[in-house]
Amino acid sequence: MAKKKKEVEKEHRLCKKYKLTESELERVVKSNMNEAPQKSRVFKDYFTDRVKIGVFSDAHIGHEMFDEAFFRHMVKTFKKEKVDRVFQSGDILEGMSGRPGHIYELSQIGYHNQMKKAVSMFRLLKDFKVAGIDGNHDGWYQKKGDAGVIVGNELEKRLDNYTHLGQMEADVKIAPNITMKLYHGGDGTAYAISYKMQKLMESFTGGEKPAVVLSGHYHKALYMFNRNIHGLECGTLCGQTGWMRGKKIPAHKGFWILDMKVGKGGIGMFKPAFYPGYK
Repeated sequence: MAKKKKEVEKEHRLCKKYKLTESELERVVKSNMNEAPQKSRVFKDYFTDRVKIGVFSDAHIGHEMFDEAFFRHMVKTFKKEKVDRVFQSGDILEGMSGRPGHIYELSQIGYHNQMKKAVSMFRLLKDFKVAGIDGNHDGWYQKKGDAGVIVGNELEKRLDNYTHLGQMEADVKIAPNITMKLYHGGDGTAYAISYKMQKLMESFTGGEKPAVVLSGHYHKALYMFNRNIHGLECGTLCGQTGWMRGKKIPAHKGFWILDMKVGKGGIGMFKPAFYPGYK
């Protein structure tokens, strides 16, 4: 339908006033109709004295190296070990980066196909309460072209047992004075595997430190105790991609089960067990 003369004149005035091209103005209008980036939020989920949680990150559903069989093995292991709930630390979907050659690495192309696959995989976790955050790959569907899609929100709408906690990070109150932080980095990896977790722990302000931090993004598996913080790099469910191999970056495929005692004074016991996804 052709635009009315008044609409065209209004657009020209806005373009002139804000020094925008017509295409830039269209993007502003489009982004205003969709969801804005979310700020970190605090989620209350008090644990009992003894709790066992399943933890995974960086599934990258949609990439050809996403290991569906290993995802199914993870679900069976969670059931066998009787975990109480499950948390994931971002990069649910692979996204569409626009990086040269990236599209040839995809098993599902586009948001709708990747989300459909993610829903089918996460439904395997129907026996658990699952909560998590979006990572930088999930953010491509919001930020690329200002599409305004927040992956975690959409997953929460389609699954009865999934809670979206935020984008890139969120705090979970596991007891009145105890916080567990879910975190997803936005920078590049480091060749020293422990470096990113160490610097993250050092960055927390004294009175605001979490007791536990579950970190995604780097595709590494690591447990570290520092500054009275139990820190985990959560690994990945996606094998090493060609891009990672070219950068000499390893992918630690696997998931965690954490056995904890949570008391008024803090974490009384913390037993992390990593289940590797390669021979």
